[in-house]
Amino acid sequence: MHRWFSRRALLLHLEFFLIVAGCAVATWWQARRALGGNGLSWFYTFEWPILAGIAIAAWWHLIHENPDEREARKQKRAERDPAERAAEWIRGAPPSAASLARSAAPQALGTTPLRTASVG
Repeated sequence: MHRWFSRRALLLHLEFFLIVAGCAVATWWQARRALGGNGLSWFYTFEWPILAGIAIAAWWHLIHENPDEREARKQKRAERDPAERAAEWIRGAPPSAASLARSAAPQALGTTPLRTASVG
């Protein structure tokens, strides 16, 4: 029962409700535009319910996530080298590429001078 009423779960419920309600309103709006003659709105009429379905699947997955596994993942992520984590966010480097991450992080963070072409 704690899974459904924890602080994290209540925030997920709120986010889920807002996203699905927004998708429902957008579907209704686009359907009215499509019936009014806007051909492109037909695509969006069917896209918004698909996005709501993705939100439902994500909500279900996050609610049923094992808390111990989640904490272990967070702990493992916190133990990694900060340069590796920065490179992962900026460059999308895989976590196993520690040496690449360390060499790419200063460039990715903009700490090296830029080369400019001389106009002449």
